[in-house]
Amino acid sequence: MLLAFAPLGPGARAADSASAFIVQLDAEATATMKDGSISTADRVRRFGDIVGRDFDVPEIAQIVLGRYWDRASIAERADFTDVFQAYMIRVYSDNFADYGGDSFRVIDQSASGDGTMIVRTSITPSATGQPITLAWLVTKKPNGFKVYDLNVDGVSLVAAQQEEFASVIGRTGGQVATLTKLMRSKLNQMETAGK
Repeated sequence: MLLAFAPLGPGARAADSASAFIVQLDAEATATMKDGSISTADRVRRFGDIVGRDFDVPEIAQIVLGRYWDRASIAERADFTDVFQAYMIRVYSDNFADYGGDSFRVIDQSASGDGTMIVRTSITPSATGQPITLAWLVTKKPNGFKVYDLNVDGVSLVAAQQEEFASVIGRTGGQVATLTKLMRSKLNQMETAGK
């Protein structure tokens, strides 16, 4: 594992397999969130750079909105995607900060019929000592591998988010803009609380 975050030079991100890509992503993300020499804000900002580079945020945003994506205007989609990315960064950064990177290991890698690679990994949070299986769903894009879903012990985070967001939109008049406003408010509360 990396001991500190360091920007990689040109071509250094060219992992030759989905597994190598996930190992590299985990190493950078963990090192960033464990770096005590920088402020919390800088750690989250650097983690955000990793999310923006290694996760297919526009695709994930479209999937989690489901049928509401088609009902939203172009401006609403763009606003939601921006806020959703900030939300992802906050949630995932907390998760990476909660476990020691030395517990991370790749179990196996497989390919599905649609070209998706599934990389199964295991982590053991120091707080519980109980291993958790993560399945990273990865696609190969022209600019490299991208994560578009993460299954935690068999539960798709994208599917769970889609269900939660559909419920919120349904309860608040069917408007994507209302969900985006609520998410922005939640993010502001988290930043104010220093989380």
